[in-house]
Amino acid sequence: MIFFFAPVVQRKNIGLRTQRSWVQIPPGAPQSKMKRKEKKNERIKKSKKVSSDEIQYEFDQSKALFEEAKNFIPSGVNSPVRSFSQVQTPPVFVKKAKGSEIITEDGIKLSDFIMSWGAIILGHAYSTVRQELRRAMENGFSFGLCHKKEIEFAKILSSSIPGFIFRATNSGTEACMSAVRVARGFTEKKIIIKFSGCFHGHADQFLTQAGSGLATFSIPSSSGVPPEFTSCTITLPFNSPDEILEETFKKYEIAGVILEVIPTNMGIVPPEERFIKKLHSLCKSHSAILIYDEVVTGFRVSWGGVSSKKKIELIIYDEDGQREISFDVPEPDMVTFGKAIGGGLPIGVFGGRREIMEILAPAGKVYQSGTLSGNPLSLSSGIATLKTISSHEGFYKNLREKTFELFLVLKEGFSKKGIPVSIVMETGMISVFFRSKVPKNFEEVKNSDLDMFRRFFRVLLKNGVLIPPSPFEAWFISFSHTAKDFEKLSKAISQM
Repeated sequence: MIFFFAPVVQRKNIGLRTQRSWVQIPPGAPQSKMKRKEKKNERIKKSKKVSSDEIQYEFDQSKALFEEAKNFIPSGVNSPVRSFSQVQTPPVFVKKAKGSEIITEDGIKLSDFIMSWGAIILGHAYSTVRQELRRAMENGFSFGLCHKKEIEFAKILSSSIPGFIFRATNSGTEACMSAVRVARGFTEKKIIIKFSGCFHGHADQFLTQAGSGLATFSIPSSSGVPPEFTSCTITLPFNSPDEILEETFKKYEIAGVILEVIPTNMGIVPPEERFIKKLHSLCKSHSAILIYDEVVTGFRVSWGGVSSKKKIELIIYDEDGQREISFDVPEPDMVTFGKAIGGGLPIGVFGGRREIMEILAPAGKVYQSGTLSGNPLSLSSGIATLKTISSHEGFYKNLREKTFELFLVLKEGFSKKGIPVSIVMETGMISVFFRSKVPKNFEEVKNSDLDMFRRFFRVLLKNGVLIPPSPFEAWFISFSHTAKDFEKLSKAISQM
């Protein structure tokens, strides 16, 4: 939340911290009512401004740190979206986080709906996770050898999808990269299908865009990726028609399909029941491996994710009103998890049916490894997070109710303002598109009103609310969010 202090307050910048020294007015000192009223009106008038300059002024310590970072870190950031370039505002620098809030280096509290891009599901620095990490650190930070927590963690994951076994990695990118390698090794075929708008990490084979025809090989979407590296990847539109899918499987020897079963990296775009079931059918009939990328949705939308729940339950709102999209989902051959299962520490896992996963070295012919894979700190954090979730009766019911509360705040707020939006939610995550109809694919997502999103982002920031600084990212809700966070959001929308 951004505070405007009375004129008796003096701010002094000392290094990277802001010190506030209060000048006391002696008891009985005269101060006319008219003068006090004028000063109050002046503060109210200032608080109504929503310019980029004001945001920069309020976060001047973050702005200074960003300028310093650019001298030592490429573009000043270790991941592009942190630059806030899509909202044309300098990024905030976080000092600490607790519960549903972060505190910036400027000393400003913000209700956080980024939640480390979905990696935080209980809340920042949640007590049970923090305590377990302290205990784990007493025994060492990294072994590079086998330890009991690897078994304990894998047992929890396997219990969520019976018949699946898992191997740990250090990130979602590694998990997806490894899953695709296993699919190719198991089928002894080369071609992988992915879909526009679905993100599977920054491995070369995933940095692709559709070629000149719908059922043709992809071209690189990033400099530094030779065309040869994407020559075995086909990128199709999300929710592709049946005839396109059939043509692709007929034309090529497909090793596997990797799919964000509920996309979050272009915003939450509802998958069509027909689309998912057709992919499942084609993979079965062509002996291809169907991989659900649940790095984001795994253990967030439900215990074990969509792969375990075998159901998608979206609530949407647009110019046609509010409605539900609910349908059963077939089980995949393989799955990738990440984000929430690590409780905020680096982690990824990939898993599948035993006969598929046993192709991995050392017993099998597909090589995969990692020095820090399954490290004791990440697994301790993950185990504590998953045990805390399972110990709370109705955890996902509660999380869904919180998400729906946020859904209603957004729906009612924008409806009152007469601003066309479409809103999509699943348990623990939500997306707002500044367009009148819910998008069906990435091309439609890109046709949203990006100027309106930038304005919305800045109004929220001014009112102490932080959402992803990109119109193409889902928001995330944690177990620690409360009505207070949603009230700040409601107030901000009223100022649009």
